[in-house]
Amino acid sequence: MKSRLVFLTKTFPFASGEEFIENELPTVAANFDKVILIATSVPDGAAKTRTVPDNVEVHAIRASEVNKALLRPTAGYFFRFPAEYGSEADRLAVRRSPEKRLFRAYFLAKGLTVARKASAILSKTDLAQAVGVTFYSYWFYDTALAAIALKRTCTARRCRVYSRAHRYDLYPENSPAKYLPLRPFLLKNLDGVFPCSEDGSSYLKSTYPEWTAKISTAYLGTSDHGSGPEQEEPVFRLASCCHISPVKRVELLAQALAALGNTGLQLEWVHFGGGDGLEALREYAAANLGFMKVTFAGEVSNQELMRYYRENRVDLFVNTSASEGLPVSIMEACSFGIPVAATDVGGTREIVHDGQNGFLLSPEGKPEELAEVVARFCRMEQAERVSMRTASRKIWEDNFNASANYERFAEKIYPR
Repeated sequence: MKSRLVFLTKTFPFASGEEFIENELPTVAANFDKVILIATSVPDGAAKTRTVPDNVEVHAIRASEVNKALLRPTAGYFFRFPAEYGSEADRLAVRRSPEKRLFRAYFLAKGLTVARKASAILSKTDLAQAVGVTFYSYWFYDTALAAIALKRTCTARRCRVYSRAHRYDLYPENSPAKYLPLRPFLLKNLDGVFPCSEDGSSYLKSTYPEWTAKISTAYLGTSDHGSGPEQEEPVFRLASCCHISPVKRVELLAQALAALGNTGLQLEWVHFGGGDGLEALREYAAANLGFMKVTFAGEVSNQELMRYYRENRVDLFVNTSASEGLPVSIMEACSFGIPVAATDVGGTREIVHDGQNGFLLSPEGKPEELAEVVARFCRMEQAERVSMRTASRKIWEDNFNASANYERFAEKIYPR
C-alpha cells in the first residue's frame, strides 16, 4: 500500500520552535511510505535547521505570503462568515464581541489560505498515487482547519484527518480573546483529536460531549538518553528550561531563590532558554542572587540540553508556569531521574506525582512556597532523594518514553 502522511506544522523544521517534533517524527515517519511535511508559517529568511528522516519531503509556506493573501479584497468574504463553519454555540459566543468576530474571521481566512497554498504544493508531489492518506495537524488551530479542507480534495481510497491539541490551541482562557473559533466544526470534521494530557481530554469531552468518541489522549514523549550522574555534590543544583515569557513566570523562581539568601544553603541555578524577559531576569539575578552561581545558558539545541543533563547532576527541575498542557521539559528532566517542583496547572500532575517524584505548587505561583520546597529538597536525607530520583525515571519509563508513545500514535493515525 502506498501510504502518505501530510504533516502540517507551524515552522518545524525551519528556525527554532516545535522541538517536540524532533522526537516524534522519526517513529511516525517509519510507519508511512512517505511523509510530506509542510511548515505553514515560516519566517522570511528562516533556514531549515533540523534534520528529518530520508522519507520526509519538506516544504515551506512563508508567513509573509499568507499575510499578503489575507490583505487582499477577497479576504473580506470571511468576515461574512459562511454558515457552513458556524454553530449555534459559536454564534452565541461572538454575538456581543466584535473582537471575537474579528478573531473568528481571521482564523477562518488564515486556515483556508494555508489550505490553498498547501494544495498547490501537494499538486506537485506524488500524493495522487497514494492509496491511503492521512492529513495531520500538529496544532488544534488554523492548521487543523487547513487539514480538513485538504482532506476534502483527497482522491485516495482511504483519507483521514487528525489533530493534536496542546495548550494555547485547547484552553480558551489562554487566548487573548478568551475564545477559540470553530471548535464544533473542527471536532465534527476531524476523524480524531489527540490532546497531550488527560486534563486536555477531560476538558474537551466535558465541553463537547457529543464528540467524546473522537477524543483520546496521546502523550508526547522524549528519547532515552540514560540517567544523570548519581554522585552527591556539595552544591544543590536547580535547572529550569523554557522560553522566558509572562506565562512562564521564571521570575518566581528567581524570587524564591533570593528568599534563601541567608539560609547558608549552597545553591546553583542554570536556566535554558531565551526570550524578551531574559535581560530583566539577568538584572534581577545580578542584584539579588550574588550569593550563588547563576547561569543563563540562553537558547541551546536539544542535543546540548540532553548532554548537560547527562554530564551534570541536577538535583531539582523547576517549572513555574501559569498555564501548561503537559510540559515536555518536565518529561526530559524525569527521563534523567531528576525530581521536579512545578505548579499544578494543566496536565502537570500527570507526570509530577506529589510526594513521589517531586512536589506540586499552587497554580498561583508563590515565591515563598517554592522557597520552602527548595529548602526541603536541600535538607532531605540521601535515601529520600534517591527514592525521588528513582520514581522520576520510573514515571517517565511507564508513560513518556518517546519510542513507545509515538509508535502507538502512528498506529492510530495510519489511514486504514
